[in-house]
Amino acid sequence: MAGVRLLVVGGYSEEERWRTPRIPKAGEPAYADEFDRLPGGKAFHQAVAAARAGVPTGLVAAIGDDTIDPSGLPANVVARWQVVSGVRTGRTAIVTDTKGQMLSVLSAGANAHLDAAFIAHQSDLFDSAKVLLVSTEANIDAVAATLELAGTKRLLRVLDPGPLPPGLSVREFASTDVLLLDVHEFARVCGRFLSIDITANAVTGMDDTTINALARRLCAGTVVVSLDRSCLVSHGSDRHGDHTDLYRVPTCGAGDVFKGTLAARLLDAPCFRDALLAACSASG
Repeated sequence: MAGVRLLVVGGYSEEERWRTPRIPKAGEPAYADEFDRLPGGKAFHQAVAAARAGVPTGLVAAIGDDTIDPSGLPANVVARWQVVSGVRTGRTAIVTDTKGQMLSVLSAGANAHLDAAFIAHQSDLFDSAKVLLVSTEANIDAVAATLELAGTKRLLRVLDPGPLPPGLSVREFASTDVLLLDVHEFARVCGRFLSIDITANAVTGMDDTTINALARRLCAGTVVVSLDRSCLVSHGSDRHGDHTDLYRVPTCGAGDVFKGTLAARLLDAPCFRDALLAACSASG
């Protein structure tokens, strides 16, 4: 296949999914109506979404020596697996109920060992790609090095920092062109990096100017905050083709399908708003 246009770096995990009538209370056993075991993790799902949007995609992630060549990737994904000897592949347990509520627990496994040198060795992927999408389910030092390398290669750098690991710092935000946060993550990073104690409900009730002021203190690039029923876009010096620095779209994008599709659409969309609306539609 031709060279990749989008490079996705981050976490891979094997997902165990349970569906229950309702989320059980603490200490309460519950029967599952459905159970499945699937390949997953942020980087995996985002690469699949980008590939399904028609974009040749590269994927770099770490697995343990208990997993060989994970299945489920489309044909237009070039995967480079760092196999970590003596370490299990990451695991994710997901419990959902009939109302869409979810509990998720991640065991990092090999993701914690993703190595910056292994990533840098994939120079052909960096040379052909135009956009990088990186998530922080992997070793945070490798994430930081990936962002810096992509900057030297002049890639557009998109960062998904969830689930906000302890090692996440302002260095990652400073090396980011597009920062993606849901409302809960936005509230938490305001507390961690700006020492402003707010809740997700408080953010939902804020006006656009207030959210924008906080976003401008977090990242010099574009910040997308996914709220309950809308997405707020706060641009820095680069509007990515948009006409205004600050606006909302009346639809919400969330999850890895949204993020992978957004990164894919940023390659060719006339403006950021068009890419965002396409990603919201794909995730909805």
